[in-house]
Amino acid sequence: MIRFNDYLDRLSIIKVLFFFLLVMLVLTLSSNIFNFYLGSLIFKFILYALMLLFFVYNFHQIDLKENSDDSFLVSLRNECNSIFDVSNLQSISFIVLANILFVSTVYFILKYLATLSIINFESPLFGDFSSLSAEFLFLYFITVVILSPIIEELLFRGIFLRVFNKELNNLALAIMITSILFGFCHGFGGILGAILFGICVSILYIKSRNILVPIFAHFLNNFISFIIALGGIEYFIQGNLIVIVLIVILAIASNFVLFRAILNEWPTKME
Repeated sequence: MIRFNDYLDRLSIIKVLFFFLLVMLVLTLSSNIFNFYLGSLIFKFILYALMLLFFVYNFHQIDLKENSDDSFLVSLRNECNSIFDVSNLQSISFIVLANILFVSTVYFILKYLATLSIINFESPLFGDFSSLSAEFLFLYFITVVILSPIIEELLFRGIFLRVFNKELNNLALAIMITSILFGFCHGFGGILGAILFGICVSILYIKSRNILVPIFAHFLNNFISFIIALGGIEYFIQGNLIVIVLIVILAIASNFVLFRAILNEWPTKME
């Protein structure tokens, strides 16, 4: 059976990084002309859209070299057939729920420390999208909910994890390095949650051997966060001590189960 991993293994990490950095450089130099800056939504949208085109183009080139016009599409269909296995769906749902609770708890702790003037922390948990324009919401949804899971999982799990495992010959170290790198690509308040999420989806990917599984988990996580922000639920949570305490308790319980599952399911090899 044709697997998507075969295509990922044939991509040159040097070529991927060169294109990624080249686009970053061009966008940064063009930021003054087009009135956007590094880290803005439009910057991220252009970067991820170009990276998606880059991946599709290179997968198509691999097919052409092997005189096969549709193997890439066949591999995608094969992966789609197993993405919603009951075990995968249960694991994905629990990881996403535990991650959102964990990130929320870290946020409450940071906000409390900020009120004591121990740290300076003003970032929102999910944000409030209720007063934003439809154009912004559409761009945000396409960029953060759709493109971000695809590109970030292809990069961190599909390429970096596989390359580090092959070069270092140490799967545990490869998982930790890629998860930490993934974490530091996120904001201060979300670094720990992103690292934990990266470890979990790395294990999901290794166990399932299907890159669409971590992509879907990432999509579901971002989608739920988007819905919470769209409904303005964050301000209801922050103004209700009982809800905050309940979230913290659920976070402790769910992440205790999650940490045990990580230890029990920790993979020893990657196929």
